[in-house]
Amino acid sequence: MTAPAPAILILEDTRTVQNYIRDVLRPIEAKHPILLARRLAEAQEIAARATIALFIVDIGLPDGDGIDFLCEMSMLHPESRALIVTSTPTDDFRERARQLGVLHFMAKPLERRALLDAVMNLLSPPATADGSPKGFDAMLGGLSPVDIIQLKCLRGTTGCIELSEEHLFGQVWFENGEIIHAECTLPGAKHSGSEALQCILTWRIGCIRDVQNPRTVTQTIHTQWQQLLMDAGTQATEEAVS
Repeated sequence: MTAPAPAILILEDTRTVQNYIRDVLRPIEAKHPILLARRLAEAQEIAARATIALFIVDIGLPDGDGIDFLCEMSMLHPESRALIVTSTPTDDFRERARQLGVLHFMAKPLERRALLDAVMNLLSPPATADGSPKGFDAMLGGLSPVDIIQLKCLRGTTGCIELSEEHLFGQVWFENGEIIHAECTLPGAKHSGSEALQCILTWRIGCIRDVQNPRTVTQTIHTQWQQLLMDAGTQATEEAVS
C-alpha cells in the first residue's frame, strides 16, 4: 500500500485568510494534500494522525500561541518545516525574524507569488553544484532554546516557560517580550538570573511547556533580550574555537 503523501497543515483562525492560502497553494495540492485547522486542539488532532511536510501557522490564535504549537510539533514531527505568518507590520520585526534561521516568517497581508515561492522553496530544497540536494534549513527538530526564547520575545510574551534536557531543568520568565528572570537546576547546583539564562541557552532542548499561573518573581535580568542572545552566541563561538 502506498503511503499517503506528506501534507501541508494550515493553522489559521481567520477563515478568509485560510481560504486564501489554500487557493494560492492549489498548484501543489495534488502532491501535498492541504489540511485545515482553525484551533490548536484541531491542529493537534490532525498532526497526531497525519504526516506533515509543512506547517503554516499564524502566531496569534484565540485559544493559544502558534509558537507553542510549533515547539510541540518539533518533537512530534522533527523533520517537518514551518512557515509562520504574522500581522506584525514593523520592519524591525521582519529583520529580526529573518535572523532566526530555523523558522521562516511572512508578514500579512500575504502576497500570492511570494507565498507560493516560499512554500515551494521549503518543500523542495535547492541543489548543490553537483546536483545533490542541499537539505532543509527549517526542520522543526532543529529548534533550540535560543530559537524558542527569541520567538517568545518577538511575540511579546508575558509568562514563564519550562525547558529540560535529560537531567537539566530550567525556567525563563518574560514580561512584554523581555526576559526578566531565569532559573536552572544542574546536578548539585542551582543558578538564577543571567547566569541561569546563559546556561539554558547552551542546551539542546528535550522538552518545553508553558507554566500555567507561574509564581511572581523579582526581576533579576535587566539587559534587553537581543543583547542577551547576542552575548550567548558570542560565548558559544569563543568556546568552540578555544
